[in-house]
Amino acid sequence: MSTPSGERHADLHYTDQGSGPPVVLVHGVAGGIDTSWGSLLEQLAEHHRVIAVDNPGSGNSPLPDGPLQLDAITDNIALMAEHAGLERYTVVGYSMGSTIAVRHAIRYPHRTAALALIAGFACPDPRLRLALRTWRDLLDADAGLLGRYLLQQSCGPATLAQLDHAEIDHLAARTVAGLPPGTRQHIDLALSVDVRDDLPHVDAPALIIAAAEDLLVTPSHSDVLAQGIKDSRLIQVLAGHDAPAEQSMAISAHIHALTHR
Repeated sequence: MSTPSGERHADLHYTDQGSGPPVVLVHGVAGGIDTSWGSLLEQLAEHHRVIAVDNPGSGNSPLPDGPLQLDAITDNIALMAEHAGLERYTVVGYSMGSTIAVRHAIRYPHRTAALALIAGFACPDPRLRLALRTWRDLLDADAGLLGRYLLQQSCGPATLAQLDHAEIDHLAARTVAGLPPGTRQHIDLALSVDVRDDLPHVDAPALIIAAAEDLLVTPSHSDVLAQGIKDSRLIQVLAGHDAPAEQSMAISAHIHALTHR
């Protein structure tokens, strides 16, 4: 389903499936509806109405001129949800999508029923900053090298253990081929975000889901989110950064419990 037109236009593509308590899925850097969630979207749609968004420069959402702005993306997501007929909903933010979810809770508190922040961060620490800068530099380098780097950063040990060298190279090539046109702008935005000062002002229950084996966004980032948001619960799942795909059933169950508390 594409975003409906109206007097105000949310220039974002989204999909809409399922029924029940509504949730809005917001992905992170270089993600998209088709690449970020594994089977989590389908798992959630068994009990929820699920709106999944392509951020600017991903999927079928156009890349605007100039740098991406966190609040502009947040406002566009809220406008998209309004056009979809949602009044109050849970925002599920994955990776950099967590900062968008936090800003949504600040800018639209009356519409934010709850937050679920998966492998998220409030601000990149030096290690994440280095990883993002390396990723950006590798965009102009050998595709195979970039693909293997991204797999090493995103996959948990159990996932990698199931792959031989040929399968890793094949998956690495697919990963690079699937990077959206806005990847460089997404990285630049991730390097600039800082919502730490917003955390104490979030007035919604929050589920913080840390990925225990995450090398890209280490669990310490989830600690910061949980310590900053007063009505929050911190859990861990055994996964790398690709937690929505590696632990979709467990994460779906936790989000279902959050929306029915």
